[in-house]
Amino acid sequence: MPFVQPGLFLRYDPAPASGEVPLVVDVSRSGREYPREFRSPIPFTVLHDNVSMYVEDLWAAAPSLGATLLYCCFPNTFMDVNRNELDLDPAVIEGEWPVPLKPSPVAIRGLGLIKTKSRYGESMQEKKLTVAEVRERLDVYYRPYHRELARIIDALHAKHGAVRQLSCHCMSAVGAPTHADAGQPRADFCLGDVEGTTSSPEFVAFVKKTIEGLGYSVTVNTPYIGNELNTRYGRPAQGIDSIMVEINKKLFMDTKTFRKTAGFARLKADLDKVLAAVAQDTRKRSKA
Repeated sequence: MPFVQPGLFLRYDPAPASGEVPLVVDVSRSGREYPREFRSPIPFTVLHDNVSMYVEDLWAAAPSLGATLLYCCFPNTFMDVNRNELDLDPAVIEGEWPVPLKPSPVAIRGLGLIKTKSRYGESMQEKKLTVAEVRERLDVYYRPYHRELARIIDALHAKHGAVRQLSCHCMSAVGAPTHADAGQPRADFCLGDVEGTTSSPEFVAFVKKTIEGLGYSVTVNTPYIGNELNTRYGRPAQGIDSIMVEINKKLFMDTKTFRKTAGFARLKADLDKVLAAVAQDTRKRSKA
């Protein structure tokens, strides 16, 4: 049974029979519980296209192999936990934020902490948000999720001396207009370690080789390098490796109907093998 924090996250602890492994799988952008206060002028199908659908299902075997799985319930279009608190376009706020904001180029393109545009450029927000509204989202949604993820990683690190984190997402088959690789076809998988800063090269190489061994194409740090969920927790010098894993939607879903395709079953079976290999290797390297 999962531990449920209603509207915020679900935590699936390691199955007792499996034995705990210091491996964390976080699924942060698949949430589909839209808060009542969320408003957007775009059609729901366009809004929903920004959700990483079915990623929690693809990685669902993690607890049975000894890993911890943390799933974010609310949608990233409401508040994106994979963005820094200051990675916010000032144009979305009514009034002035109390400290200087640090919007990245991605945020200026509309894909920051609070989305101002969909992946295809439609305006996401019905109106500007007050400082109080943004603060409430941070306090009620964003920070509790990060507190729980930090608690899990810190506890595993204290017990085992090392932790591995897979931050799991899915991506469009071709770069959308708001993305840096607009119009470019993408590989089956993209791994990101923020240009070599959030994971040991050995772990990245192991995951890449394991996925490629199942017949998939894999890029590293192209078109994505990872973001807040990697930079905040990845500390390879201290034994905490954090990797972003993006899966191409063409492998498992119809983006027009949001339905799983026939490819889902094969992909899920292959990801079970990836998880088993990572869990086994992680168990060998842990001290407890």
